[in-house]
Amino acid sequence: GDARDGIGERGVVQRRHGGTVRVRPGGKVKPRFEPSLHPPATAAEHHAVPTVRLVASDLDGTLLGPGAVLTDRTRAALAAADAAGIVVVAATGRPATTASERLAGAPTVRYLVCENGAVLYDRHQAAVIARHPMDDRAVPAVVEAVRAGVPDAGFGWEAPGGYGAETRFLTMSPPRDGVPDVVVDRLGPPYPTQVTKVLVGHARLVRDDLLAAVEPCLVDGLVATASSVRFVEIAGAGIDKAYGVARLCERLGVDRAEVAALGDHINDIALLRWAGRSVAMGDAHPRARDAAGETTGSNAEDGAAAWLEALLAGEPAPPG
Repeated sequence: GDARDGIGERGVVQRRHGGTVRVRPGGKVKPRFEPSLHPPATAAEHHAVPTVRLVASDLDGTLLGPGAVLTDRTRAALAAADAAGIVVVAATGRPATTASERLAGAPTVRYLVCENGAVLYDRHQAAVIARHPMDDRAVPAVVEAVRAGVPDAGFGWEAPGGYGAETRFLTMSPPRDGVPDVVVDRLGPPYPTQVTKVLVGHARLVRDDLLAAVEPCLVDGLVATASSVRFVEIAGAGIDKAYGVARLCERLGVDRAEVAALGDHINDIALLRWAGRSVAMGDAHPRARDAAGETTGSNAEDGAAAWLEALLAGEPAPPG
């Protein structure tokens, strides 16, 4: 989900305080979808430096180093943040299973906002404590719309029963962790229920280009986004990382002004714009950098750990 102000790349959903717009080639703006459930932070909220009580960090390309592993420096920074009373939350596109595996060396990270805001997982309870699935009627509608608008697309999905995919999707976008729980030649009918994400892959189009092709096919206010993986992810109406972290903050009694967000890609933009403080990685997608108020080093440079260390020491954020 994108919470960018103004006109950016073509065909990407852009969310403003009063609602969302769709940008067509040539920069013409067409109102689309319902008002945002989580308007971006105001300029005053971004420029103030309140006490940080919660840090919401993306995983791949941000908290995790190259190879999607936690470095010793990052483990130490996470432990120090916990000792200082700061809640560190993972906000990721990954499902809870693989996110937990990647955070095996960081037991203090209790809460995982997974699947781009659609699932909240408590590692201490080893349980999903909130799930925000797509409307069951929206799944066949968007799959058929994408099939018509993006020929040769392949599909995957996340649901309570696990990760499923069409055979052609696996050829286009091999899974980075594990294997699918369900493999079919063609998705639906019958369609899975309680789906939290629909994944769209393509042999030639990837990331930003695929997002631009998929966005005009969205129905019922669904949210599409892209990240470092080749495919595009579609979530339920109004669901993105900002939504998921906001719901967790309500549970914990944390104000958005007390939240710092770290990220590196398009699916982090809504969260970066929502949080009181926002930090982009040094090698972040240009639009993620534009959305953030601060920058730090890349994940290869332990940029997230360096920022946490500076926060705990009360020092200026390290340059990105």
